[in-house]
Amino acid sequence: MAPRADRVAAIFAVLLGGFLELQLFANEPLITVAGTLAILAGGIALQTELIGPWAARRRRPAAAPQPAVVHPQYVPAPPVAPPRPMPKPAADGAVATLTRETTYPAPPLFGQRPSRAHALPWLLPKPVAQSGVAADEAGLGDLTVRAASLLGPGHRCEEPAVARQDAYALGRDPSGRYLIAAVADGLSSSKRSDLGAATAAEAAVDLIGRALDRHPDPAALDPGRLLHGVAERMTDEAAQRGLTPQDVCAVLIAAVIDTRAGEHGRNCWFTWIGDVSAWQLRGDRWEPFAGDLKQDEGGISSNAVNACLPLHPDRAERKLYRFPAVAVLALVSDGIGDAWTMMSEANTYFARQWTAPPPLGAFLNDVGYDARGFQDDRTAVAIWAGR
Repeated sequence: MAPRADRVAAIFAVLLGGFLELQLFANEPLITVAGTLAILAGGIALQTELIGPWAARRRRPAAAPQPAVVHPQYVPAPPVAPPRPMPKPAADGAVATLTRETTYPAPPLFGQRPSRAHALPWLLPKPVAQSGVAADEAGLGDLTVRAASLLGPGHRCEEPAVARQDAYALGRDPSGRYLIAAVADGLSSSKRSDLGAATAAEAAVDLIGRALDRHPDPAALDPGRLLHGVAERMTDEAAQRGLTPQDVCAVLIAAVIDTRAGEHGRNCWFTWIGDVSAWQLRGDRWEPFAGDLKQDEGGISSNAVNACLPLHPDRAERKLYRFPAVAVLALVSDGIGDAWTMMSEANTYFARQWTAPPPLGAFLNDVGYDARGFQDDRTAVAIWAGR
């Protein structure tokens, strides 16, 4: 019980005692006087205990008005600081001080002026399509691989936007001795060349891996049989979607690269059809050694394709090469090959940047180069051997 309740109970006990004295001892003058005094004292105490705090509250000044509460949703949010750029590592491994110069670099620019298309935002194609960017890195034996495929500026900035028509695929034979790589480029004249390129690259790597499992010697690979198999898969994929073979046309280059270098170098097997190509880094230049390159006449290149899949699998080329134990090779679509062929500064830049395996982000950034007149998709699979 609270202290105030105890006091009130005691006062009522005094009052009750006074009334009892008056009733029981009415004939005793002294006790009657004592009872009367007890009743008066109890009444005064009860008034003080009960009425005093109430009167004090009545006399207390009103509290100062409190400010109105504003609902959180109406409170303006504080400004958000822009993201901080990533610092560059210093030579000794320490993190350099953040400055404006440490932001991630723009893609390399070749020529005096950037292209308008490269600066425009990407648009989405109407059908669901593969991603506009793909990238990978891998290692197998003494081989180091970087791969990237990027939607070209000319395909992404105007309606109707189209899907990425380049594709690549990477794999290995069951024993792990051979790296298998393929790059495909869909023909822009085909309605679903993006589907054709993706199917061609994946089928080529899969079928080559199966053939090497049966007979682990790249020299015994039959390109005609392999590309007929690729053509069949492309045709089947088209039929399942209500398309014709002409709707999924693509060109293709595929390679088998030995992870073990022998006494006389490293053996590599290549097959291709159409204007995709293979290159070797020699000093400060990239030089082509396989694939069909466009003819550059007076600065104008021909986009004509003499053969493609799935229509002409019998026109495939095949070659065996022996490279030094330490070498740098690349399979590229014409979005890269044309730049290396027609722009000396681009060839020199890529030779310098890809002397050693770059970080994957830097590799992708290079593939997304900017140059006026070069609007096609770009795909590159680079292999550093013996490093």
